Amino acid sequence: MQLPVTRTPVQARYSDTDAMGHMSSGSYVTFMEVGRLDFFQQIHAQTGHSQASVVANINVDIISECRYGENIEVLSWCSRVGNKSLTVCNEIFANGRLVAKGSVVNVGFDTETRQSTAIPQNWKASNYSDSSGN
Repeated sequence: MQLPVTRTPVQARYSDTDAMGHMSSGSYVTFMEVGRLDFFQQIHAQTGHSQASVVANINVDIISECRYGENIEVLSWCSRVGNKSLTVCNEIFANGRLVAKGSVVNVGFDTETRQSTAIPQNWKASNYSDSSGN
């Protein structure tokens, strides 16, 4: 199954800004999390399967300033599916311009044994390349 590409609007809060009046660096991680949750909910809607996972790695590149009051949208897709992990990529847009991008490695997790577990074998990376063509 080809994994989805999702677009998620995000409601930024005034408290997401820092002393300089732009979004704080931690807010981008939160925006990515909101997009990732929507991504996994879409998988569940398509398959009826909920894959528990834990975050193993987060990378974020802040490209441009984002300010409170801008319309924020997070694009999410899967760039890689391994045996026990997958990489979910995100692009964060403010008023239509790319302001940040990042990726998160999620590891399949068995909530009963508290151990890593395999990702479904039929999962395939999303059919999407980021805005830079990668």
